[in-house]
Amino acid sequence: MLFLERYKALIYHCISHFEADHTVREDLYQDLVIFVLERLDREAFDATRGTFSTWLYRVAWCRCVDQKRREGAHRRMRPNSLGDDVPERVDETPGPDELAGTSEVGGVVREALAELTEEERALLDRRFVQGETIAEIAAALAISGEQTKYRVRRATISLRRVLLNHFAVEQPVAD
Repeated sequence: MLFLERYKALIYHCISHFEADHTVREDLYQDLVIFVLERLDREAFDATRGTFSTWLYRVAWCRCVDQKRREGAHRRMRPNSLGDDVPERVDETPGPDELAGTSEVGGVVREALAELTEEERALLDRRFVQGETIAEIAAALAISGEQTKYRVRRATISLRRVLLNHFAVEQPVAD
């Protein structure tokens, strides 16, 4: 076919952006030729929308992208050799390191909470431990929602300040 000779360089130029191996480029070229011929049989090219070379390059480019995506998907999908030994769901129980870290952080937070006022501790407990909404806390305290937001925010800032002071590293004094 005449178009194969005329546009071979164009197709190879497109393929070279995706594949460096000569033998793989040849296979990809053959695949593209068949793909383009199928599109031409279906009259996919519309001369009113652009030139044939632009259409051909675009079809080749999209086909190469599709091929690379498929290859990437095949590489990522590896069959599991464990067979039936795979648990049905992930074990979400914390490991020893997580338990130790949670315990340590919990101790630091409890120490910081002890330095807050009773009102601040109660607000933080209701909001973040018991999970009450601002509206629920406001109703329980008989204050407005805006006042509740302000107080919870102020308590959060106080806790943050205490924690930051706890973790502040003293810089050595220069002589």
